[in-house]
Amino acid sequence: MEEYKVGEVFQFGKIKLKCVEAPSDCTGCFLLSFAYCISCIGECNWNKRSDHKNVIFIELKEENNGSISK
Repeated sequence: MEEYKVGEVFQFGKIKLKCVEAPSDCTGCFLLSFAYCISCIGECNWNKRSDHKNVIFIELKEENNGSISK
């Protein structure tokens, strides 16, 4: 499965997610409650990613003026 680059924004169904660098665990990841998140979004662990960075996926919400916020 293709991996998302740090900073990349993408659609996940009706939700917009952003791939961001993380310290070492899943804290703050939108997909934390998904049992098989790797199978639906790709690798997030540094030792399985080509850039060797831990990442999480955060939800971006669109504000009334059309801009995106975290």
